[in-house]
Amino acid sequence: MIRTGAALAVVLVLAGLVGCGSGFSKVEGSVTLDGKPVSEAVVTFVPDKGNNSTGVTDASGKFSITTNGKPGAPAGDYKVIVTKSKSEGTVGGDLKPGSPEYLKFMASKTAKPGVGPNIGPGVAPTGPTSELPALYGSVTTTTLTAKVPSSGPITLALTSKK
Repeated sequence: MIRTGAALAVVLVLAGLVGCGSGFSKVEGSVTLDGKPVSEAVVTFVPDKGNNSTGVTDASGKFSITTNGKPGAPAGDYKVIVTKSKSEGTVGGDLKPGSPEYLKFMASKTAKPGVGPNIGPGVAPTGPTSELPALYGSVTTTTLTAKVPSSGPITLALTSKK
């Protein structure tokens, strides 16, 4: 009887912990251009309402998304923009892509709905031109979409051909 009660208490505590999450789902994926991995690209998930979620690809094109410094993104449908600076992988001076300072800088360059010089949700970061096709660099032109939570890693297969 005591063992059953203890087991039930453990189950209830674990169920309570699962329910107390941040409301964010883990978001991971990869970016390729014409089948080749794209490193140091900024991937931005743009919701209809709310804050953008961002990540930076590593050398193998893999990324994970954060929202306001928290891992993951809220459930929903997103337009996805992908940019890569032509300035040798640096944006904002000597900031290393993927570092907390870099992500903070990029977030400051992404306009919030109704705020900033480029009024509108999900305006692509300003600054150096992207090495990637312009189609993927603007919320108004991108053909990339994602759903969170996803059933697995999200593959963003970009093409340089029209």
